[in-house]
Amino acid sequence: MHKIKKFFSRTFFGLERDPNFIQMRLYVKSITPEFEKSLKEKIEHSILQADVREALEEDIVSLIHLHDLAWHSTPMPYRPLKKDSIFNLLNDPTIVFLIAKVKEEDSGFALIYFTGEEKHIGVIAGMGIIPELQRKGLGTILGMAAWDYFKKNGALELRCKVYKENKISYNFIKGLRFEEYDDDFVHWKLF
Repeated sequence: MHKIKKFFSRTFFGLERDPNFIQMRLYVKSITPEFEKSLKEKIEHSILQADVREALEEDIVSLIHLHDLAWHSTPMPYRPLKKDSIFNLLNDPTIVFLIAKVKEEDSGFALIYFTGEEKHIGVIAGMGIIPELQRKGLGTILGMAAWDYFKKNGALELRCKVYKENKISYNFIKGLRFEEYDDDFVHWKLF
């Protein structure tokens, strides 16, 4: 577990309190059926058609490639992924990588897990979309896939962090009704 904590701290912008990131959360009770329906309709009418799956060990190279493409197109500090780290994460039953495939090409990913004393906090620890599909709805598709996973598994709250300089990601997350908060991450599983 220590290796995973160290990996997250270095790779996915750390889960410790970092002044360069804004902590965001969304209480599940705030997700009205109407809002959820509007997001699902947006996905259904999107020009993008994507299939989302849980990543397996054979997806390690694809995850590294997606991460590299996505992070190089944002203002976030870049930290490379290593095969052995991804392998360890994929073999942790509490962590899930989702991969979105568009036109037979892996095009985006989300890294999610549960935390909290009773495992009721769903964490989106990282999300990346290839540059040519950014701002075209694929983030919403991946976000809804993460939401479906969290909802199916009893989440009461969703959390993420966004890099302060990444205004596009911040606006996307705010558009999903996440709000800023100031609590520390000390109670989180991985930090």
